[in-house]
Formats: sequence, C-alpha cells, structure tokens
Amino acid sequence: SPHAYLSMKGIPSALTAFCLSSSRCLYRHHRRLSFPLRAASNDPTSTDSNQPINPTQAPSAEDKKDWFVDGKETARRLKIELGLMSEENTESADNGGDGESSTSIERSSREDAMESGRKAALEFLKSLNDEEDDDDNSPQMTEEQNSETVETTAGQSSTQLFSGSQFTFPSRKSHCLTICLVPPPSATTAWDRLSNVRRELKDPGFFRWPPHANLLYPFLEPSFDKESDKSKEEQYSEFREQLSITLTSVAAQCKPFDVEIDTFGTFGGKDRGVLWAHPKSKYSAPAADYDGDEEPLITLQTLLENHFPSCTDQRKQGSFTPHMTLSHYANITDALEAKGLVESKWESTSFHVPEIYLLQRKGDEGQFKILAKIPLGLDKEDEVKTFDEPLAFPAMPLEEEEWVYNERMTMKNRRKNNFKRRRRGKKSLD
Repeated sequence: SPHAYLSMKGIPSALTAFCLSSSRCLYRHHRRLSFPLRAASNDPTSTDSNQPINPTQAPSAEDKKDWFVDGKETARRLKIELGLMSEENTESADNGGDGESSTSIERSSREDAMESGRKAALEFLKSLNDEEDDDDNSPQMTEEQNSETVETTAGQSSTQLFSGSQFTFPSRKSHCLTICLVPPPSATTAWDRLSNVRRELKDPGFFRWPPHANLLYPFLEPSFDKESDKSKEEQYSEFREQLSITLTSVAAQCKPFDVEIDTFGTFGGKDRGVLWAHPKSKYSAPAADYDGDEEPLITLQTLLENHFPSCTDQRKQGSFTPHMTLSHYANITDALEAKGLVESKWESTSFHVPEIYLLQRKGDEGQFKILAKIPLGLDKEDEVKTFDEPLAFPAMPLEEEEWVYNERMTMKNRRKNNFKRRRRGKKSLD
C-alpha cells in the first residue's frame, strides 16, 4: 500500500497521512495550475503527466522515483507560480555539510520545505474556494439595510427562533453542497427572466449554478469513522436519516412564502465585482401572530443556522443579506455599470416558494443538482424527500456552452493573478 511504501522510505506516519490526503486534493485542482502534476506510472519511460493518479496502486519494485524529491519539486514550482518565491532563492535548498550535521540540516530542510509548501497550497486552495464561489460571500449592505436588519432581528432571541435539536452527526463543510432558495420549476416566468439576464450579462456560473440564494453554503458532508464497526454505507445512511430529521424540524417552523425581485445590488472592490438581485420575501397569508417585522427568508436562514451552527459562512459580515448572483466582473465599476443596464430593462418578477433545496455538485466543474427537496410548513403528509442520484432542474442547460467556459476560465485566471498580487503586497509589507 502507499502507507507501507512511504513507511519503508522512513517517512513518519503523520507525514504519510498528509501526503496521501494532499495528493487527492492537489490532483482535484491540478487543472487550475499552469504546470501539470506528475502522475504515478508503472512504465518508467512514460512521459504522460496527465494520466489519472490511482491512490491505491503501490509503485513497482523497479520504480526508483524519490517521492519526497518529486513532491518537494512540485511544491517549489507551485510557490514560484504563485509568486511566493523566486527561482534564485531555491538553489541552496539542498546544500548541506557532511555526516551528522548534514543529516540534521537535511531533516530540518525537509520539514521546513514540507510545512512551507503545505501552507502555500492550503492558502492557494482556500483562496480559490472562497473566490470561485462568490455566493458564499454575503454582500455588504447599505447603512439603511443594516440598521433595519439589526433592529428586526434584535427583537427575537435565539430561543424564540430555535426549536429542536442541533445536527450532531460527525461531518465537515463542503463547497459541493448548499442549502438554498431556487425558484420552483413551475415558476417559468422567473426562470426565463433570470436566465435571460444572466446570459446577457455573461455569467461564468451560468452552467454550474441555477438562479439561487444560498442559505447555508458551504454545507455538510459526512466525516466517516474508519475505526467504526459500521461500513461507510451504514454511516452514510445514518447521516441522511439524521439530516432529514433536522431539516424537517426546521421546515416545520417556516410556512411557504412569496418572493419578489425588483431591486439589485453590487459588492466587491478594485479587483472584483458582483451584481446580484434581492429576493424580497413576504407571507402571502401571514399567520395571526406574525408581526411583519422580518422577511420570512431571513427567519428561515436563522433557523437553519441555529440547527447547523458550524455553517455560518453566509453571515461573514455580521448579518445575512439574501442575494441571487447574476454575474461576476473584474471590478466594482464594471458591476455598477451592469446594474444600471439591468435596472433600465427589468420587469418586477414574483414567485411562490413552497420548498427549498439541498443541492450537490460532483467535481469542481459539475452542475448543482437537487439532492433533497425540503417542503416548508410541513404537515403529516409532507416529508423531506432525498434522492440517491441528484436531479437536474428542468430549465438548466445540459452542457456547458463555449462562451460560459471561456468566461469561467477568464474569471479563474483573473483571480489567480489577484492572488499573486495580494501575496506580493503582503510580502512587501512584511
């Protein structure tokens, strides 16, 4: 096994675990780098660097590859690519003395290189996740919006908005999962208008994302216990059962409501801009005890967050602002220009919200599809419905068109360059 092989090379078990987990993470993102990651091959003469890596396949006895050197070289090239170091600063990395002193220096050099490379890779991948999915960044609200939200939220305590137990199954957050508001497929007018404006604005997320407002993103996937007597399938079944119970508890506390889209906003700065639509919500038939102070979508998000307390990413700015991303831009100036264009043509659009959705995508370039439907205001005849194989929304494109791919690649390259500039600026300040 890879673990045994690395142990034979004298690499500690903790480092072995890191290497194995990082290899999968880096391979997942390798197409974002300008240089290919080297893949293991049974053929020592093979030069194909794009073959899939099989993590369960141990190297052959004839393979003389120095896996640490190969990984160190990849880390070095990654740091150079990101502007974290220059070529001339790497020449002395392997120099050292003789004997015991040389061994100590080599060990120290290896530990420093591994830790430095680990930090660089984690920072880079975190930046890609945080920026590639702008929908996990709540926009800055205007002063008027902010004061209104604080005032209406302050009147309700966490106890008043919370009923039922928190989700406790071992889990971790994933950018491949989200709980969000999406116009139901029956709201064809809303789908048509939102899709048309996103196409006109050349939204890079047109294929991957339906028109949506994230409520909890990133969301949770199970963290399997390898020491458990239960199989992964049994643990996953328990995860889904507890998740369904918790979501049912939340949904029962919020009745269906209506959404109207007639206002727009922007957020960003000199390096990026986002144009978004505000899904303003209200009850079509308010309950007798409803005071009308807070939008039901905001109340729903608070309920979800209370039941899933680790998923607070939508409240990065201190409060939650519902928003549906329409497109991404190089800077806030371009986003504001697009906002004026949309406002001059937009016709107010409304739709009813009887349910929200748990969506999942497979891989970085996959489309978000329905993993579960969560009916609001549950009664005895309703239940959270989950699907073994995620379902696509009927109005979503079947394939990513060329213009969408080109816009997405342009956005990725722009953000990689922004990352380099931020690192250089940070380094100069240090």
